[in-house]
Amino acid sequence: MAHDDAFPDLVYTRQHGVGLHDEHSFEDTLRELMRSSPYLGISVLIHAGVLAIFAFMSSGAVQLENELRIEATPEVIEEPLPPPPPPEEKIEEIEEIIEEPVVSEDVIEEVTEIIDFVSADANFDSSNLNDVIGVGGGGGGNFGKVGRRGSKGTAAGKPQLEAVDLGLKWLKFHQMPDGFWSGAAFDEMCGGLGDDTICDGTGSPLYDVGLTGMALLAYLGAGESPKKGKYKDTVKKGLKFLSDVQQSNGNFGNEQTLNYTYDHIIATLAMCEAYALTELGYLKKPANKALKYMYSIRNSGGAWRYAPEHPEMLLNPDDTSVTGWAIMAMTLAKEYDLEFDEQALEDAYAFMDAMTDPVTGRTGYTEAGNSPPREAEKEADWPPQQTESLTAVGILCRIFVDPDLKRPGNLDMCKRGVQLIERLPPLFDPDQPGRVDYYYWYYASYALFQYQEVDAKPWKNWEKTLVSAIANQQHKEGERTGSWDPQDDPWGHEGGRIYTTAINILTMEVYYRYDTVMGSH
Repeated sequence: MAHDDAFPDLVYTRQHGVGLHDEHSFEDTLRELMRSSPYLGISVLIHAGVLAIFAFMSSGAVQLENELRIEATPEVIEEPLPPPPPPEEKIEEIEEIIEEPVVSEDVIEEVTEIIDFVSADANFDSSNLNDVIGVGGGGGGNFGKVGRRGSKGTAAGKPQLEAVDLGLKWLKFHQMPDGFWSGAAFDEMCGGLGDDTICDGTGSPLYDVGLTGMALLAYLGAGESPKKGKYKDTVKKGLKFLSDVQQSNGNFGNEQTLNYTYDHIIATLAMCEAYALTELGYLKKPANKALKYMYSIRNSGGAWRYAPEHPEMLLNPDDTSVTGWAIMAMTLAKEYDLEFDEQALEDAYAFMDAMTDPVTGRTGYTEAGNSPPREAEKEADWPPQQTESLTAVGILCRIFVDPDLKRPGNLDMCKRGVQLIERLPPLFDPDQPGRVDYYYWYYASYALFQYQEVDAKPWKNWEKTLVSAIANQQHKEGERTGSWDPQDDPWGHEGGRIYTTAINILTMEVYYRYDTVMGSH
C-alpha cells in the first residue's frame, strides 16, 4: 500500500488503463509516464546507458578475438594429396582351432615318481620345477665332458651282457622293502627266483649303506635310473633309502662304525653318478651335501681312511683304497658342476703318487709300494702277493685326474704299473684259490680298459681270461641265479653275496659303464 501511495498517478494508469478507453501511441504513454515520474525516467536512462556500454565492450572483445585468431593462424601450404589407398582385398576369416595342451604320459609319470620319491622330510630342494623334472641346467645331458674315459673300440659280448642282466635281476629280488641291500639279512627276501633253497653267504650288518651304494652303481652302469629302465623302481627305492639315512651334515654312513668312511664315499659316488646320468635336480642336493661332508673328513695327509678314533689311524691316517673311491667321486663332481674342491683332488693325487714306488710302479696301501691289505687270518688263503689291487687303483685314478697323462712321471708310472698287472691276470682255478680277488679284477679291468689309449695289448690279454674267471662262476639255476659266491673272495665274508654280485656286475660293465654314466668325446 505504501508503494501505491507514492505513485498515485501510476496506480491510476494501471487501474484505468491508458489506452484502454483512449487510443494513444506507445510514445505518448511513455512520455506521460516520464512526466508523471521523473525518477523512473532517470532510471530508464541509466539502464539504457549501461546496456550500451556492455554492447560496445562485447563488440570490441569479439573484434579483438578475431584479430588475434587471424594473426595466430599459420600460413597454409598447399600439399599434393596422397593417392587413394588401393582397395583392400577381402580376407576370408579363418576360424582358429585351438587344441587343448596335451601332457604326455611320460611327464605325468615322472612327476608322480618325484612325488612318491620325495618324502616330507627328505633332503631335496625341489623349488625349481625345471630341475625337478630333469629339463633344467647342469651337465647338459650329452655326457660329452670327460675326455677319453668311455669305450675304446671293444664291445661287450653275449656272456658279459647276460651276466649283467642276471646279476641285476638277482639284486632286485633281494632288495629289502625299505630300499637298501642288507649284507646280513638279504636272505629274508629269498623265494622270488626259486624255491629250491635259501641263499647262503651272508655278510656283516655294518656295511649296508656301502653295499646299497655299490648295488646302485651296478644299476647305473647299465643305464638304469629312477627315470627309465626295467629296474627304475629298484633304483628309485635305493636312492630314496640313501636320502633318508643321510644326516644333516651330509654323512650317509653310521659314525658308530669306525670305518664308515667307505660306506659314505661309495654312497656319495652312487648319488653323484645318479645325478650325472639323469640330471634330476632332486638328486643334486644330497650329492652336494655328501661331497661337502667328504671334503670335511679328510685326514692330516690330505687324503682319506677311517674315522679318527680308529686305532690304525695313529700310524697311518690315509690309505689308497678309500682315497681311490674319493678321487672317482671328485672327478665326476668336477665334470657335472657338483661341489668340487680342487685342492682336495690335488692333495689326493699327490698322496696316490707318493704311495707309488718310482722303481717298480707298485702303488702301496699305506706306504709306498707295500702290499695290499689282508686280514691276518686270511693271508694264507689269499696271499697279498697274488694281487695288484691298489696298483690298479693308482693307475685308474691317474687316468681320471690326468686323462692325457701329461703330468710329469704320470705316463711312466702307469706303464710300470700295467706291467705288474699283466703278471697276474684273472684266474679262477681250484688249485690256486688265492688268485681270486674280485676287488682287484674290478679295478684292473677298468685301468687296462682305459689304458688302451696308450697300449691296447694289455687289455686284450686280460680280457681273454676275464669272462671265464667271472661270468662262468655266476650261478645259473635256482634262487642264487645271477649271484656269485662270497666264499671265493677275500672280502666276501664282510660284504657277503651282495658285495660279490655287485662288484662282478660292475666288472662286466667295463665295456660301456663310463659311456653310460659319463660318456666320452
